[in-house]
Order: sequence, then structure tokens, then C-alpha cells
Amino acid sequence: MLKVRVIPILTFNGFGLVKTKQFGNPRMVGNPTQAAKVYNSRGVDELVFLDIFASSQNRKINLSLVKKVMDECFMPVSIGGGIKSIEDINDLLKIGADKVIIKSKALTNIDFIKEAVHYFGSQCISISVDAYKKKETYYIKHSNSYLIKLEDFIESMNDCQVGELLVNSIDQDGMMNGFDIELINRVDSLTTIPVVAIGGGGDLNHFKELFLQTKIKAVGAASIFHFTQYTPLDIKKTLLEINIPVRI
Repeated sequence: MLKVRVIPILTFNGFGLVKTKQFGNPRMVGNPTQAAKVYNSRGVDELVFLDIFASSQNRKINLSLVKKVMDECFMPVSIGGGIKSIEDINDLLKIGADKVIIKSKALTNIDFIKEAVHYFGSQCISISVDAYKKKETYYIKHSNSYLIKLEDFIESMNDCQVGELLVNSIDQDGMMNGFDIELINRVDSLTTIPVVAIGGGGDLNHFKELFLQTKIKAVGAASIFHFTQYTPLDIKKTLLEINIPVRI
């Protein structure tokens, strides 16, 4: 049986690690290289490293710093932030990234996503799906405030045949009061692409609820590791209690 992945998310502002609440009020939480070293020692399944301000600040991700993070990692690593070209993707893969995570270009240039998938393969291309709920409809966060419906965006990513969707609830981001189960199930019903659920995990019961009420096989988290005593291993042991297969 396919084992569930528990994935720490490291969000970066160009200088250090930060953690947001509902995508605002970034709070400094540490050093990315040191954090990667800690997670590597704990044998996590995978790591996600995101420069969350690269696109909005119109700059590239700091490759030299990313390389230092990669040098500490002996697990698969996905990297995103400021990706605008095939060359950008190639640069990240050359320094050891297993996958790249794209958001802004997926909202503005579908042909680029198709080209990336064709050039590197679906398994290399993950898409960040940052969604919020307005009344009864989910929309995708867009820097230009365009209203892009969740369903339309997922359909376009299906057409591109991307390899993975990282689905983050903006409403739950950093709040630590539980995952948006409705959002995750809605996305899962729209696609056969693997989904990573992100946003809201604050205690171990939240992870139980997520896996009991959805069919997903991967979860990402940040705040629970920064602001509580819990580790990825604690989450895995909790999931074993409800017969969810994990790698220990």
C-alpha cells in the first residue's frame, strides 16, 4: 500500500525562514540551512522550500543559498519561487531539486506550464494552488486580484498534465485550527493528480481528521513544527493509530 508522506514546508523571504498567517504578517522563524539539517536528521519523507516573495518582488530565488540547503538534504526536495523560464527550472534541478513548484506562471501562462511538463516530465512539475473561500465559491489567490475559480484552475492544470498539486487554504494558513477538508475534497474530486494538503495543521488530531475525511496521500505543514513540540514522527505515529500507512 502506498505510504502517506508527511512534508515539512520551509517558507523563505530571501534572507531567512518566515511563517505567515493567512498569507500576511510574516514572522521570522529561523535559518533555512539549519532547519534543513534538523529535518534531515529526523529522516522526513520530503522537504518543500519556497521563496514566497520572489515573484512579487520580481527576483530570482537565491541559488547559492538554495544550494547550501540542498547540501544538508538526503531526502527529496521540492523548490519554488520566482520561476519564470525553462532555464530557471533547469538551474534548480542542476543543484539537486527533485521537483519545482510553480504558481505565478501557472496563473498567467498555461503554455509555459505545458512546455515545462513536456521538457522535464510531469514528475518534475508541481503547482501551488493557493485557494480562499468567498461565500460558497473557492478562488485562487492572484496578485492582480483577478477572480479565478478553483474549478477552472484545476481543469487547466489537468490539461497541462502536471505531476502534483500543493493545495493550500489561505483562510487556514498559519491559523493552526484544522485543515479545510471541504477544499481538499473538492480539489480531489476535480482531478486525478496527486494532492498535498497544506494549511491549518496545529495539533495531532487535525492530521487524523484530514486522513479520515479525505483520500489524499500527502500532507504538508509548517507552523506545527515551528510553534509546538511536535515533530513529523509524532504525526506519523498518530496516523498509524488510525491504520494510515507511513514510513517510520
